Amino acid sequence: MTALVSICIPTRNRPELLLEAVESALRQSYRDVEVIVGDDSNDDRSERVLRDLGDRRLRYVRNARALGQSGNVNRLLGLARGTRLVLLHDDDTLLPDAVRSMAACWECVPDLTAAYGRQQLMTAGGGVLESEALNRWHFRTAEHVGLQGSELWAALVAQFPNDGYMVRTEAARSTGYRSREEVGDACDYDFGLRLASRFRGFWFLGEDTARYRLSETSVSRAGSNNAPMSAYLLLEALCVPEGLEAVRDERLQQHAPAAISNALRAGDLGLARRLYVSRHHPWSRRLSPRGLAQALLLASPFALGTFLMRGYRRG
Repeated sequence: MTALVSICIPTRNRPELLLEAVESALRQSYRDVEVIVGDDSNDDRSERVLRDLGDRRLRYVRNARALGQSGNVNRLLGLARGTRLVLLHDDDTLLPDAVRSMAACWECVPDLTAAYGRQQLMTAGGGVLESEALNRWHFRTAEHVGLQGSELWAALVAQFPNDGYMVRTEAARSTGYRSREEVGDACDYDFGLRLASRFRGFWFLGEDTARYRLSETSVSRAGSNNAPMSAYLLLEALCVPEGLEAVRDERLQQHAPAAISNALRAGDLGLARRLYVSRHHPWSRRLSPRGLAQALLLASPFALGTFLMRGYRRG
């Protein structure tokens, strides 16, 4: 006998992409699912797109007022009726056996908290791209398959993905998403870090389970996105065991160049200067073409700096 799994899809003003996400959820080989769409838009376009699907497993809810990304996700977590849920962004899709494969991990470890697999990259139009480099970067490789020795390590290196994972519903609810005011655009990363700090049992599958879309309309690629800066500040403030300090420092170094760019675009020169001269932004980075361009912006008189930053925002 299978257990109900809730597939939660938050959306806002992207009905065509949403339809692909919902259809991938309804096509799962694991049939005991409910698909819940939380619509944070101010019109009924998404509702109209979904109306003709005619699948009783689909639940559509539209927020009376916009809740924002974190509020919309938290509402979906509260509506989920399954003992486990899958969070899926509205521009991504699940592969047909994703839910079945992730649910099977609980047969190995009944008190598991989360399961997740490898990601495939796809273009805005849905074409599949080379994804090995992405998965290697996040340690989603054969030698890491199975129960992870450290949940916090899995979250730090983003082996635990931003979406497409399966998690115990009560664990997800009690952790919840924090608002943009608290964690900027790094709310998915923040959720993973806090989930890993509170619960044991993360399982990595050595198979592809989801497709991540490289779309100019996605939150992660938007010009106003501040995820690198927000992730840097989260990591900087995070208390980690001694054995994970080197891992955190490595991630801080990786985030630093983009975090400085975020701070410059936001006009926060004080933060940009602090990150630029930090030990996580070494001279090799400062003397790179990007680092020298950032130094020019930081050293420019206010009027010239403002002009240059306008161009930097457009770049």
